[in-house]
Amino acid sequence: MPLQFELSKTWKYALIGGVVPALFTLADVLRSSSDITFQGVVLGGVVAGYLVKRHGETGTAAGVRVGLIGGIPALWSLKEAFLIVPTIPNPLWFQIVSVGIVMSIGALIVALPMLCGSLAGRFGGWLAERQGHPRVPTAGS
Repeated sequence: MPLQFELSKTWKYALIGGVVPALFTLADVLRSSSDITFQGVVLGGVVAGYLVKRHGETGTAAGVRVGLIGGIPALWSLKEAFLIVPTIPNPLWFQIVSVGIVMSIGALIVALPMLCGSLAGRFGGWLAERQGHPRVPTAGS
């Protein structure tokens, strides 16, 4: 029996809207880890929100997923921090706290594009509603 994997419409459109911004985010991180921008996540969130709202789903959920997909490469910028923390001559408890702080910064690095993507997805859904969507899907689609 072959393994079948089916994506929901929300994930499908989030992948459409999130892969290209992820590549731009990765390019930003590799160029300069202190200069990361998420404009691609906003544009991808609007596109995904518009497309998913046309099928009766919520644009905010698609936007959050676009932000997650587009923001994950930004975590690469924390690599240097994780390499530096053990080499600092401090007590063990301070190094553990430092790792916790770096992990908290990582959570914020991912939360920011998710927030931007959710707002952009909501805006894309609003644009779809202004265009007369959501259309009611037919039985075969």
